[in-house]
Amino acid sequence: MRRIDRIFGWLLVAGAAGHTAGTIMWTQPMSGIFIWSLGSALAAGLLGTLNIVRAGRPQDKTLAAITLIGTACWVPLALSFGVSIGNLFDARTLFHAIVATALTVFSGITLWGCSAREHRTAQPSTAA
Repeated sequence: MRRIDRIFGWLLVAGAAGHTAGTIMWTQPMSGIFIWSLGSALAAGLLGTLNIVRAGRPQDKTLAAITLIGTACWVPLALSFGVSIGNLFDARTLFHAIVATALTVFSGITLWGCSAREHRTAQPSTAA
């Protein structure tokens, strides 16, 4: 499961790299859209990287919460891009939305696992 989680993190990093390449190839350098597009690529790359780190740290509740919120927010942003270009089913839109959805689920599993472990360790011992 952890391996699949990391694969999705790397997919988001790869998507960010593709986003960067597309920005450089198809937008006017130093235009407003160029700068904002590079910023979005940076955000996707950071989210992917944080999720890769989270996959290796199942005890880190704070990191799981950060990745849960960040990747959950990435889904509607990706879908909004599809709406803005008039094609919700564009491959770029679907790729980012699907990968971010999977990472959101994995982040939730990590966060839920942390909470369950804390709950078990907080239980007083009944042995006398």
